[in-house]
Amino acid sequence: MKKIILFGAGFYGRNTYYKMKNQFEILCFVDNDVALEGIEVLGIPVISAARLQEIKRPEIDIIICSKSYFSISAQLIVMGITEYYVMMEGFLYHCSKTETMMPVELSTYAYFQKEKNEKNILYMQNAACIRTHKIAKLMKEAGYKVYLLYTLAPPESNNESFSNIYNGIFTFYTMDGMIDFIENSDFDIIHSSNAPDILTNIILAASKHVIFDTHDMNSLWGNNSIEELVLEYIANVKSDGNIYTSQSVVEIAKRKYGIKNKEILSLENMILDQEEIGESYEKLSAVDGQIHCVYEGGINGKDRESDRFFEDLWKKITDCGIHIHFYSQSDVLYCKRLEQKSEYLHYEGNVESKKLVREMTKYDCGLAIFHITDKNRNFMETGTANKVYEYVNSKLPVIVSGLKSYSDFVKKYNVGINLDFTRDIREQISMACQIKISPNLLKEHNLTMKSRVSEIVDFYERVKKREILR
Repeated sequence: MKKIILFGAGFYGRNTYYKMKNQFEILCFVDNDVALEGIEVLGIPVISAARLQEIKRPEIDIIICSKSYFSISAQLIVMGITEYYVMMEGFLYHCSKTETMMPVELSTYAYFQKEKNEKNILYMQNAACIRTHKIAKLMKEAGYKVYLLYTLAPPESNNESFSNIYNGIFTFYTMDGMIDFIENSDFDIIHSSNAPDILTNIILAASKHVIFDTHDMNSLWGNNSIEELVLEYIANVKSDGNIYTSQSVVEIAKRKYGIKNKEILSLENMILDQEEIGESYEKLSAVDGQIHCVYEGGINGKDRESDRFFEDLWKKITDCGIHIHFYSQSDVLYCKRLEQKSEYLHYEGNVESKKLVREMTKYDCGLAIFHITDKNRNFMETGTANKVYEYVNSKLPVIVSGLKSYSDFVKKYNVGINLDFTRDIREQISMACQIKISPNLLKEHNLTMKSRVSEIVDFYERVKKREILR
C-alpha cells in the first residue's frame, strides 16, 4: 500500500485522512502549529515540519491539506522537496518541477445504471451533513433509491450512522472525473448542497436536473469576494429547482437574484421526527440544587467574528454560578482548553445524536444564544438552528438572545425566553427552567421534517418534469 504524509492536521487534513485512509497507508500528519507536535489526531501522530527532513521519502508522497497550500509549498521547496500533492476541497493536484496543480484522478467507478422503474436521487456535497442525511432518509422511506457523492469528507467522518441509508456512495478526485460520471450515469435528480457554491456550478455542466440546496447564503455574511458572489448567483439562477432553509431566505433570494418561474421549496432545519425518549434521566439540579444548561453543536475559538465564538457570552452565564455542559465535535483541544476557563464549564465530548436526545434530559434548559456581530447578524436572522428543535424534543426550555427569528419562535410556541444580558441573568434563566414543554409539541405543530415528506416528494417530481434549459 502506498505510503503518504498529510501536511495539515486541521479540518482539511482530517477530512483528507477519511477520504484516503482505505487507499493509502497514512504515516503521520505534519503541522506548523507547535502545540500539536507529539499528539495524535485520529490515531495518527503529528510531527513538526522540521522533522520531514529526517524521513527517508523515496516511496512516500506528501499531500498538502490546507488553505495555506501556497505558503506550505514554498516551505517544502526551501527544504528541497519539489514534488508533492495538494488536496483542495477534496480535489487532488500534483506539483513538481515540471508541472503545477495537475489534476489526479484516483477513482475508477463504472457508470451508474439504475434498475427498471427505479426512482432515484443523487445527493452531492463536499462533506455529508445532518440536513442531507435527514432528507435522504425521508426519500428512501418514500420509495426512492438514494445515493451520495462527496468530494471532501465521507459521511462517517461526521457521523458513523450517516453511511447506512445510502444505496451507493461515490467520490472523485478531479472535476472532470466527477462530471463525466454524472453525465453518463442514470440519476434522475442531482441534489447539490452548499457550501461551497462552486460544487453546484461544476455540476451544472452536466445535462441533469440539478437542485440547489442553500444551507447558508454566504453573501449575507458580507465581505465576499467577487468570485464568491458570482458563484452564488449562478447556483441560484441556473439550477432547475431551489431549496432554502426558511421563507425569509426564499424572499431574499427572489429579490437578490430575480428568481421567478422556478420550483422553490422552503425547508427549515428541523429534526427528522419527534423521537421517543423513554424514561428521562434525573435532573442534575435535583441532586445539587444548581442550574445546569446544555449546549450542543459547533464551537469556534479562533474567529471572534464567528457566531460560534462563545467565550464572552458563556462567561457572563457561568459568572452567575450557572453550569454550562457542552457537546461538540469541534476541535477537541480547544474544547478542553475552554473547559478550563471556569469550574462551571463542562466539556462532555461528542455523543451520537440518538443518545444525545435522552442525555440532554438531565439538564434544565438548552442554550441557543450566539455571538452576534454586524457581520453575521443578517445571516443569523434568516432561520432557526436545528438545536432549538432538538432541545424541545428533549423537553428542555430554550434560551435565546438578540435574534428576532429565535425570539419569535420561542414566544410563538411558549418554549423558552429571550435572554436580556443587561438584566439579572440568573433570575431570567431560573424562570425559564420552570417552563413545561409538551411531550408532543413538535408533532402537534408539524415542526418535523417527516411532516413535510409529501411536500418534498411533490417538489422533486415537479423539478423532474421541467425542461433543462442550460
